[in-house]
Amino acid sequence: MVYLCSPSGELELAPDNRLTQKQLDNIGYKHWRRCEAVGAKDIEKISLILSKQLFEQKKKMKVQQHLREKFFLDQLEIRCKLRIAQGFSKNDEEMNKKILARAKQTEDMLFAVIASEFDPARRSTALEVEVRPQSTSRVAHIGQKPQGIF
Repeated sequence: MVYLCSPSGELELAPDNRLTQKQLDNIGYKHWRRCEAVGAKDIEKISLILSKQLFEQKKKMKVQQHLREKFFLDQLEIRCKLRIAQGFSKNDEEMNKKILARAKQTEDMLFAVIASEFDPARRSTALEVEVRPQSTSRVAHIGQKPQGIF
């Protein structure tokens, strides 16, 4: 399995196994190292690193999305407070207070989602090896392919 390693330590699968280092430099992977994983242990280690990287990228994207939504919630709260202060009618005030309560509830849920993204126990992506426990018995794996990190 051929993969590329950036100067910052990020790993990426190579677009083609036959590409040389010079060809990689020409297609936009300048200063990236071409590496090769040989054997099940090496491939397993690289797949775990790639899985962790993808999880971190997904987490960053979700948090950024929620932070963009937070800006619009803040704007909604400001508009509702202004309408309440203007005092057009009693019904208008009640509706704006309901909207404010819903916005507050949405904001609380948003912060809960952001906080849950940093909890590794609640991940939504994982490799099968990470999820399924390995048996500790010496005879449990007789006649099966080796799995996991040894």
